[in-house]
Amino acid sequence: MSVAPGIKVENVTKVVYSDVTKGRQTIVSDLSVTFSPGKSSALLGHNGAGKTTTIKLILGLVRPTRGQVSIDGQPVGVEQRRMIGYMPEVNRIPLVLTPTEVLEFHVATYNPPKLRDAKARKVAIEEALRRVELWEHRKKRVGKLSKGMARRLAWAQATIHDPSVLILDEPMSGLDPTGRLAMRGWISDFRAAGKTIVLCSHELATVGELCDDVSILRKGSLVYSSAHEERTASGAYRLSLSGLDEKAVAALRDGAGLKAWMRGHQEGFTAHLVFADYASAAEWLQAALQRGVVVTDFGPAPLIDERVLLKFFGKELES
Repeated sequence: MSVAPGIKVENVTKVVYSDVTKGRQTIVSDLSVTFSPGKSSALLGHNGAGKTTTIKLILGLVRPTRGQVSIDGQPVGVEQRRMIGYMPEVNRIPLVLTPTEVLEFHVATYNPPKLRDAKARKVAIEEALRRVELWEHRKKRVGKLSKGMARRLAWAQATIHDPSVLILDEPMSGLDPTGRLAMRGWISDFRAAGKTIVLCSHELATVGELCDDVSILRKGSLVYSSAHEERTASGAYRLSLSGLDEKAVAALRDGAGLKAWMRGHQEGFTAHLVFADYASAAEWLQAALQRGVVVTDFGPAPLIDERVLLKFFGKELES
């Protein structure tokens, strides 16, 4: 399996002058973030944090005022853009076209090397529409499709040329439970194939299930990266114990000769502990059960704790 190209945003600042009353605005400020090959990376942030501008910089739709964006070690140009599949949050598909016409136009515009033969294009279009269950609707105008069908078409459009880089902005938006299940499967397949994926979403469950690392933007700057944390996305386990305060948790640790937790917090008389590996968490679980402690949660730790996210999304940070 070939290694997907990585994306590097290095010391990038983007300044705009789009509003006469506001004058000069810095949308992205000295941003450095790497999206590694073969990983699915979450890019999070409040509305106006700079996510959309960062995506546009990666897509080559706008240029940085300072700094550089590169894909596979090269500045973003025509060939780099051909490596990318992009699914926006809001569909921008002409309503008067049919799904077949949308994909025909998309492939003709992208002109990917694998699909320059007319027969190959025809086969790829049929396969893409069948994959998203739109083959039976291939001649229907996009304006007549349901929102969920339109999102499926957006996925087909983003992936028909088998991109090595995939950028997804709220991919679950507008999908019913069946559609969400299908979308998770499609994204997981791309992830398993070693693609470089950048995923923007406000849904922690989606991020936790589909992503390997998290970066959070705040007012155009990187304020959090899970890659800089002491834990990795895989391997960490959480354990929640009810009826124990901080002193009781410490007593359980010392009395059973257990290793210290990696991090933890109290919610009333419930202790939430995170351990670096399953073995450490299992020892704590066994000790707690032997002493009759009520266990309310045990399992893999989430990629990002909701408290961490709220720290950067809270109202007090908007002042």
